[in-house]
Amino acid sequence: MVDHLDLKMSYAQLVRLIRAEATATIQHAGIGSAGVRVHSGGFITIENGGLDVEGTATIVGLLTGSGTIDWWGPSIFRGTLNVTGNMATSGTLVVLGATTLNGDVALNNDLTLGTGRILAGPVRIDRAGSYGGRVYSSSILVLEAGNAVLINNDTDIRGILLTDGLDVDGPKNFRIAHPTKPGFWLRHGSTESPVSGTEYKGRLKLDAAGEGIVELPPYFEALNKPDGRTVQLTAIGRPFPVGADDVADGQVKVYGDPNREVFWHVMAERIGADFLLEEEIPAEATDDGRVGPWAAA
Repeated sequence: MVDHLDLKMSYAQLVRLIRAEATATIQHAGIGSAGVRVHSGGFITIENGGLDVEGTATIVGLLTGSGTIDWWGPSIFRGTLNVTGNMATSGTLVVLGATTLNGDVALNNDLTLGTGRILAGPVRIDRAGSYGGRVYSSSILVLEAGNAVLINNDTDIRGILLTDGLDVDGPKNFRIAHPTKPGFWLRHGSTESPVSGTEYKGRLKLDAAGEGIVELPPYFEALNKPDGRTVQLTAIGRPFPVGADDVADGQVKVYGDPNREVFWHVMAERIGADFLLEEEIPAEATDDGRVGPWAAA
């Protein structure tokens, strides 16, 4: 027999009493300001019911669960939030700490950037003062689409634009700062051709025999087709007869009056840069020829 709380009982009776108290069901119980504390790694299990908290629930350790968190009010997470299952929020979600999402994320509404940024490796999306939004990359930025990339308004590209090919619908012009009128742009247009052409220009002085050699760049033969090459010559000063051989081995031999000078202009066609000269407009294009998902707008 043991003495416990002035009650005489056996050890087995004491064990049964402790077990009964440990598994006792609490119904309609009120807990005072002292709260409830679970010691020594214990836990609280809620079966076939729910947890209703009208005040503040503070969790210092780890909160784990295998079900769905369905939250209707504001949520404030000040630490690290790791979500591997489903989380549905219909109110305001404020995350002050680091957030890791390992599953798929479906965005059914707008994502608005304040003072923060979206980082994806070397690519950064942020707000850039008076420029509004900005997509920045410390490396190469690739825009890839199955059909086309549409830029409706003016685009200010101050660095280098790298493309495998540039298909432009409309006039091709560019602007630079005016060299003699401060506060003005100077706009030039691009000439157009049915081929991808290359051009080389220079000035040559003929020797005492009235001959001279134009040396084209070392890469000329590897870059340009053997056919379609032309040479134009202009006498400098008083006109005199001039002529030239065909371009061969990256050179052009020029003939004219001894010791005179000529302007020369060689044109050719790039290898591997052919394009379809005539192309049927797809059925989904708009009346002005633009193609893509904006055609129905």
